[in-house]
Amino acid sequence: MRRQCKWLWLVLLLVSPLKAQEWKVQITSPLPNSIFGWAQNAPEISLKGEFLKGEEKIIPKQSEVARLFLTGQVFSGGKLIDTVPMWDDGTHGDEKGEDGTYTTLYRPPKVGEYQVRVRAQADIVREGKVFTREFWSDFVAFKVVPVPYARITQPETGSEIKGKTTFRARLLVLEKPFEERDETLKASVKVEGEGWRKELPLNRKGSLLTANINFPKRGTYRLVVMVSVQKYGKTLNNKSEIVEVRVTKLGYFWLAAAAFLFLIFLALPPKEPPLRYRHHLRFKGREIVLEPGEKKREGELEFEATLGEKRVKIKQTSGDKPDLRRQSSPIPQRELELKEREMCLVGEGKLVYERAEPLREKPKFWHRLLPNTIWRFLFLVLALLALAYWLLQWHQFAG
Repeated sequence: MRRQCKWLWLVLLLVSPLKAQEWKVQITSPLPNSIFGWAQNAPEISLKGEFLKGEEKIIPKQSEVARLFLTGQVFSGGKLIDTVPMWDDGTHGDEKGEDGTYTTLYRPPKVGEYQVRVRAQADIVREGKVFTREFWSDFVAFKVVPVPYARITQPETGSEIKGKTTFRARLLVLEKPFEERDETLKASVKVEGEGWRKELPLNRKGSLLTANINFPKRGTYRLVVMVSVQKYGKTLNNKSEIVEVRVTKLGYFWLAAAAFLFLIFLALPPKEPPLRYRHHLRFKGREIVLEPGEKKREGELEFEATLGEKRVKIKQTSGDKPDLRRQSSPIPQRELELKEREMCLVGEGKLVYERAEPLREKPKFWHRLLPNTIWRFLFLVLALLALAYWLLQWHQFAG
């Protein structure tokens, strides 16, 4: 009887301090009511827990705890569905070994609502005796929801492509096309390679995502699509699988555009050469013909033809008195100008400007290369700009 009392007194001595010292298990990840997105795969959830004495984190062999084991228990619909060991050795997602934070990575089997708690099994030393005790954390709820993700369809991984390519991807949810309208959804493609990095926004039409990518030079590039969406007020991000391609050829779009614009320039009608006139006059029954811009002397008269107008200048070069008079004016002059179908008197004779024969100079072969109209000038400038841009790309691409 005395021996049984002694053992009972020893157990009470050891057990009662354990309760008074507030040993507890605390879950630090996930936070309560966290939301995780299920994209192309189940989300990898970091489950972290600590064993505390008051507010002090317990590390085995550095305190009165000789050994410590933490285990995560995952519940769904009120039933235990998974039990996962937790580690404090720098593996299984643990950032630093033997720091008192136990970690494991957990992938849920399906979308839905879950609860997790952590069990701590501790060997506590008292008076040279080792007592094994179990402690439980509170339940922490989290939710796994389906989210849209991208699958790259063009280009295919390992393919050889041109310096300019059309990028395509499909938006999916649980392997089905995602056609719904979602204002919070944002998608972009990140391109990296050859010391170059760029992120381009993707255009969405239904489940199709597209973008045009201009690669700066030959080489190997990696493409990945970033998708973000908001669920229950939280932003969820995911990435597609990485596609690696080899850029081997420079695109010829801008060179073809330059050639096309130059052909339009050549097809547009050039400005016609200026119209000139051959002048036909009649004096005393004799025809006088003046070529454009020609000067000719006939007796005491000198004729000068204009280039682009139906006019002839007439000048009296000899005689003491002026002898030129217009039919409508009796005043004699030494110099006057006639227009087509006009006449003047020279002494007693008549000088008639009968007609102006229009002449068009035959254009030279290089006339079509002149940007002598607004439209020809515009298309030539556009063709040169397109060619310059392609040459710049070629220079960068070849370098």
